[in-house]
Amino acid sequence: MKLDFKKIAILVCGGLFSGFVNGFLGGGGGVLIVTLLLWILQLQQKEAQATALLIVLPLTIVSAIVYFVEGNVSWTETLLTTLGVVAGGIVGALLLGKLNGNVVKLIFALVLVAGGIKMFL
Repeated sequence: MKLDFKKIAILVCGGLFSGFVNGFLGGGGGVLIVTLLLWILQLQQKEAQATALLIVLPLTIVSAIVYFVEGNVSWTETLLTTLGVVAGGIVGALLLGKLNGNVVKLIFALVLVAGGIKMFL
């Protein structure tokens, strides 16, 4: 896919906004990146999600360093949760490769809606 100036500008601005959201809220930047990749680059759902993970990795590292330097990290919870996150990440990545793209899109949408409802209530 050829990237023109408009698409490049949208991707950079979207990345800036996603970085802000992730840094400010401690997460959520990946959801915005997936949406951006689906909309602007018209990637398939699986490809957008996998690409977003690679995009969010340095973002997450930078945000975590800032939180650490400011003394906002709870180490016990971090270590315990990391065990589950690593295992869940492996299972999720393997499952993503096996599911139909439309099923993945539906699961993605349901998780977003459930999260929104939970936050609202």
